[in-house]
Amino acid sequence: MNQKVNKVTPFAVSGLSLLLTSGMSINATLPYIKEHLSLSQTQSELLSTIPSLTVVTFVLLSTAIISRIGMKTTVLLGLFLVAIGGVLPVFTPNSYEAILVSRLILGSGLGLYVSSAVNYINELFTGKQRMALLGIRNSMESIGQMALTFIAGLLLSVGWQFSYLIYLFAIPVGILFYLFVPDVKKEKVASDKKVKIKILPVLAFFFASIMVMNSIAIAVRFPALAIDLKGAGYNPSNYLALMPVLGIIAGFLFQKIASLLKYRILYLAVIVNLVANLLIASSKQSFSLLVVGLLISSIPVAWVLPYIFNHIEKIASGMPTRFLTSFIFLGCNFGVLTAPLVMNGMAFLGGTSNLYFPFYIFTFIFALLLIFLILLRKKLTTMP
Repeated sequence: MNQKVNKVTPFAVSGLSLLLTSGMSINATLPYIKEHLSLSQTQSELLSTIPSLTVVTFVLLSTAIISRIGMKTTVLLGLFLVAIGGVLPVFTPNSYEAILVSRLILGSGLGLYVSSAVNYINELFTGKQRMALLGIRNSMESIGQMALTFIAGLLLSVGWQFSYLIYLFAIPVGILFYLFVPDVKKEKVASDKKVKIKILPVLAFFFASIMVMNSIAIAVRFPALAIDLKGAGYNPSNYLALMPVLGIIAGFLFQKIASLLKYRILYLAVIVNLVANLLIASSKQSFSLLVVGLLISSIPVAWVLPYIFNHIEKIASGMPTRFLTSFIFLGCNFGVLTAPLVMNGMAFLGGTSNLYFPFYIFTFIFALLLIFLILLRKKLTTMP
């Protein structure tokens, strides 16, 4: 096996990210599972986000596992668990508990290799190629989400459980990775130094968390909103498949836009999120507003995460960069896991069961976040 970086290596490394947001690709099945198993709205939405519980757990464990079996073997083990856990609901469509367990297995696989998808880029590539690949990596998440959502939508017409066959795609991704990506050396951390969490990494953690939380909240709530506007039996999978398109374009353009706007790209990302939430909150009588809000909501994360990972050494402030990468992904998956619960809590505090109400709250949150980022300008200007 070729252990050197070659022309195929960037594609094989980027390909790892095709499956990272695949938890959302089965969102169109949620209303059908809800009806089939007589679930509540929150129970059905948790099937989309519950993988993040084990993602968080195995992100924490991944460093120890990598130190024992190596990064490459850990990635391959993760992809194997994604295939097994992802496909299990095909065989257990009548058990909510079994589907929950399958989603937890899926999350454990994703958690094993999620940070490695970034660490491989940071350690095998440098300069503009690294910056471009970080943007492309984020686009690959969206490409995977779009393609797998589209395929899941086609399979939905056969039966909702067959949509879960999309996770077999982990097998060719694993084969390509095995053949063309070398292992990397273990990260050396001085044994007499304790890892200290400083303020900038904590801010990056919460920034990533709220951005991803909102993106997932929009994706996971969209099927219910679409059916509310279009009527029972409406299949929203085509629009969910189109959701990542602008995010894909934004990711491929990241290197050029970030070079032009520098830290101001974060302002633009937050403004786009603010507008997206306002459109969705106001869409009760307009399916068009709902769709526009859905589509533009894929842009901000495609800029924010590559920006953070491209400046990971400066944000780390002496922390091990692999540790910080995992820490940021913890924030992302905390956002994914809590999205339905946060929406439910917002509705409870607002004293309403209105499915659109949480997006007014998100609009207000992003207005405050924009102000905070402007006040943080001096810190941001140190990151070109």
